[in-house]
Amino acid sequence: MYTLRSSDQVDDQIAHLPREALAAFAEVRAVLEVAPWSGDSINDADPNAPVRSWAFGPEGRGAIYYLIQERDRLVDLLDVLWAA
Repeated sequence: MYTLRSSDQVDDQIAHLPREALAAFAEVRAVLEVAPWSGDSINDADPNAPVRSWAFGPEGRGAIYYLIQERDRLVDLLDVLWAA
C-alpha cells in the first residue's frame, strides 16, 4: 500500500470538487493507494517518470497530478483540477 499525501492547496481543490465528481475521485484515490503506476506519465520521453496524471469524472473533466516516491511508498497529490 502507498500512503497518499496532499497539501492544504490540494485539500482545498478537493473540497471544491462538484458533487458529480466525488465518487470518481474517491475511486481514483483508492487505486492510487495500491497501483499508482497505473496513471499516465506526463513525460512522453520517459514513460517511467514518477510524475503522473489520471483523468476522472464524467467525460474525464477532472485530472489528478501526482508524484510517486517509490522508496517511501508515498504518493504526493500535486494538483486536482476540474473543468466546469
